[in-house]
Amino acid sequence: MKTLAILAQKGGSGKTTLAVHMAVCAVRSKLRTALIDIDPQGSAADWNESRPEEKRLDATRATAGQLNALLKQAKSAKADLVIVDTAPHANSAAAEAAKLADLILIPCRPSRFDLKTIGTSTEIARLAKTPAVVVINAAPRGRLADEARLALEGQGVTVINPVMQQRAAYSHAVIDGHAVHEYEPDGKAAEEIDALFNAIRKQLGI
Repeated sequence: MKTLAILAQKGGSGKTTLAVHMAVCAVRSKLRTALIDIDPQGSAADWNESRPEEKRLDATRATAGQLNALLKQAKSAKADLVIVDTAPHANSAAAEAAKLADLILIPCRPSRFDLKTIGTSTEIARLAKTPAVVVINAAPRGRLADEARLALEGQGVTVINPVMQQRAAYSHAVIDGHAVHEYEPDGKAAEEIDALFNAIRKQLGI
């Protein structure tokens, strides 16, 4: 079993959108998948509960203190992958998730404010001694994504491909409890999500 923690210490990074889409991709790939939402806002769990019953994922709300026990349960149930959606601005909860994960995915918008706060997230990963990669998320058209990559790599941060573009399909899909694969299966957003999942899967060795 592998555990992926999605962590960002700045709100609005698109963390939960990536978490639910990584979970959908894993299920589409026939992996036994669990989604654990330790963000007090519970957005990932709420999204899952809004889905048709036959499409709901194995998802649960939890606190950081419950995470270790839930991961043990998932392992006993022979899960292949557990995805943990963490809370922004919650260093202790993020640190617990980071410590228990096999890989940390840190979404970062290509903006000045996001780039300035990325060090907090990468430091949590460093202290946890857990490998971490950054994905540039919600990138507008133009050179900003390339400039952000250069800035991040200049700080010694590993930036994973692909760049996730700012697309309306993500908002339209999740508002109704869908993933982009269900909303627009042949669209660019679904293509990006598949590429990111395949990159993450390679990092995790599954």
